Amino acid sequence: LVYLEKMNIYVDIDDTICYTSIDKDYSKSTPIEENINKINKLYDEGHMITYWTARGTVTKIDWYDVTKNQLDRWGCKYHKLIVGEKPAYDLLICDKTKRIEEI
Repeated sequence: LVYLEKMNIYVDIDDTICYTSIDKDYSKSTPIEENINKINKLYDEGHMITYWTARGTVTKIDWYDVTKNQLDRWGCKYHKLIVGEKPAYDLLICDKTKRIEEI
């Protein structure tokens, strides 16, 4: 994709840049390197990358440190991480969304 302007991009984590177990034990998540590379490329192009996850939104468990450590260990490039403030939804309908497969 070619972008003319720098964008402010929010990226989901689970099942976007990593595989997460059905039991939602996020500490067992495993990276999807191809997808991380796509996001890192956007970062390298100068776009603002914010990882935004609903981890803990429903359970109120604080997954921030686990998530930050994972992103750092997996080599994710980003400017900001927001954990537990994303709404827990089943479907997002928006004119500005893309699936990772479309990038």
